[in-house]
Amino acid sequence: MKRALQIATLAAGLSSCVATQQDVLDLENQTDQLKAQVGDLKNAVSSMQANQADLHVQMKQLHEELGVFSETMKESQSQMSKLSSKLDDMSAAIASKVASIGSALTTQQAKGLDEQKAALAKQEASLAKQEAALSNSPSDLFNTADVRLSLKNYDLAAKGFADYAAKFPNGALIDVAAYKLGQAYYGLGKWEAAGRQFALVLERYPKSEMTASARLMYAMSLIQMKKSLEEARQYLESIAADFPSSPEAKAAARQLKKLSARRAAAPKDAAR
Repeated sequence: MKRALQIATLAAGLSSCVATQQDVLDLENQTDQLKAQVGDLKNAVSSMQANQADLHVQMKQLHEELGVFSETMKESQSQMSKLSSKLDDMSAAIASKVASIGSALTTQQAKGLDEQKAALAKQEASLAKQEAALSNSPSDLFNTADVRLSLKNYDLAAKGFADYAAKFPNGALIDVAAYKLGQAYYGLGKWEAAGRQFALVLERYPKSEMTASARLMYAMSLIQMKKSLEEARQYLESIAADFPSSPEAKAAARQLKKLSARRAAAPKDAAR
């Protein structure tokens, strides 16, 4: 019994000794870890100090560069101010020259316009005298109106052909004058008046040499008015049937193609 107690006491002492050694080992490991962490911390601090030194140098350099830039900007602003002043002076000088030139041109233009007006008034007076002298001649009245029509002076041409029709209703060129009066109205954009005039030619002078042209222009007047397009088509087709070799037949064929294209496009436009 006594020996068993001694053995137990010895085992307890050994156990206590082993535990103490383990604690020492753990403490040594923790100490090593702390040393390693301290070393890392020192390295980090050293790196931060080095970076801070570099940053200080960079900030100093940036400050110097900003100073140089500021001086450059001041110099540029001074140069810009001088340039702006020069441009203002040049602009004022140019404006003065332009005003002077404009004044001279205005004077010359006014003088030229007065001269043109005087020349035009002289021509009109001379023409009026000629018309008065030729008013009793049907051929001269017709020819004068015809020249004006060829020059696209539609107002005076219409007046001349209307005078011819009024003074010489049985003249040799009455059918042609009636047709050309329609042409003058057409040139003025008076589509309805032109259409009535071409219809008059077809009605009063069915055997006239102007029949094919009157049919064509009557159809063209209807097309311009955008009404009775079917009637216009019929007249255009009649030209090809009755005057197949005429220039009017070719013109009528072109207009028929345009009408067909317009008819084909109509459903698409309506769908939109």
